[in-house]
Amino acid sequence: MPAWARRAPATLYTIALFFFGCANISLPRTTDVPFDKITHFAAFLGLEWLIELALVGTAVAARRRTAVAMSAGVGGLLELVQAALPHRSAEWLDLLADSLGALAGAGLLMLLARWRSPRVAGASRQLP
Repeated sequence: MPAWARRAPATLYTIALFFFGCANISLPRTTDVPFDKITHFAAFLGLEWLIELALVGTAVAARRRTAVAMSAGVGGLLELVQAALPHRSAEWLDLLADSLGALAGAGLLMLLARWRSPRVAGASRQLP
């Protein structure tokens, strides 16, 4: 797959995050579930996955760190942009939800990778 095809989903997703993050849209307000924080968490979990896809071909640990940092960075930038808009507000808890979503995305991918490929170390525990 060409590099541009791996990068396009993350780029388009980031554009969509900024579009909806800057739009004058009211979200449902509830007292029981912080819907806004759940959407931030889920959105940046997804962004982390797409950035990892864009970085396929780099070392796994570097790809994962870069994807988490870029995803959290996009969240921080979005909060700064929202602070400048009259109809939006920036919140530290939103940035925290963004960052936790990115970390959760990386963690889930790590668990999935472990589940999909049996460890060679596990084979060494067998008797010869």
